[in-house]
Amino acid sequence: MKRIAVLAVLIFFGGRIGAQAGEADLRSTALVEGAKKEGKVVLYTSVETEFARALTSAFEAKYPKIQTDIFRSTHEKIFSRMNVERQTGTYTADVISVGEFETFHLQRRGFIAAYKSPFAATYPDGFKDPNGYWTDLYDNLIVTAYNTSRVKRDEIPRRYDDLLQPRWKGRMVLDQNEDRWFANMLYLMGEKKGLEFMRALAKQDVAIRGGRSMVTQLLGAGEYDLQIVAYWYRPYLMKKQGAPVDWVGLEPAIVALHPISMVQKAPHPNAAKLFIDFALSDEGQRIFVQRGREPAKPGLKPEGYR
Repeated sequence: MKRIAVLAVLIFFGGRIGAQAGEADLRSTALVEGAKKEGKVVLYTSVETEFARALTSAFEAKYPKIQTDIFRSTHEKIFSRMNVERQTGTYTADVISVGEFETFHLQRRGFIAAYKSPFAATYPDGFKDPNGYWTDLYDNLIVTAYNTSRVKRDEIPRRYDDLLQPRWKGRMVLDQNEDRWFANMLYLMGEKKGLEFMRALAKQDVAIRGGRSMVTQLLGAGEYDLQIVAYWYRPYLMKKQGAPVDWVGLEPAIVALHPISMVQKAPHPNAAKLFIDFALSDEGQRIFVQRGREPAKPGLKPEGYR
């Protein structure tokens, strides 16, 4: 009787697992067919065009009947464009990937829709919205970069307070859009201590420039000794190419998230869901790894990332 009971349980759960697998296959097939009929997906993103195109090209290779269009710009211009589209009732974007702050505001304004991709299940809490409004697509580890020709090894800062030393006055640079870094520093250091640090840093005559990647290029050219906030991948790749640039991680460490979301009233909803699924899958995430970027999926790291 016990054997019969165990067999019955195995048959029951085996049947359920088989049914669930069958349902998943049917869902996937229906989604692909729906996306093929729509024939297009439009991505709004702030990631560099080369990386966005690598992702969309791989998607098109897998689904050749679905065309991809990219609108790549700054967070501010993307948000402004979506504002105009909502006011005029013209809906163009299907998928959007910008920073976590911008995604938060997009969600509050009702600009993005909930979609729980099955591929988001392996992403940890904090890297996805519990209601499916966003899932982290890729990360940027915030580091401090320096020019190796101008900075001696024993001068390399080891903590943020080291930036307040006289040696760095007039020799540091910061991008003009570092609100994420500023807010996180105040949160991690405590508002009082954080503001004290920022006031002291302001007295160091820090140069303010636009375009973080361009700033790193200027650092390599010797325009500055140290870039306070750099995204890890840029100085790392420049170093590999022979530029006199290296990086150091200062505590507290900050990681910038770049979520991906489905747009509310997306004109191509099936293609939007299929694209998000692809971007969050191992196949999509490895595209970032291959190009030296930090994918959000646990267990995947680019060369040199530690």
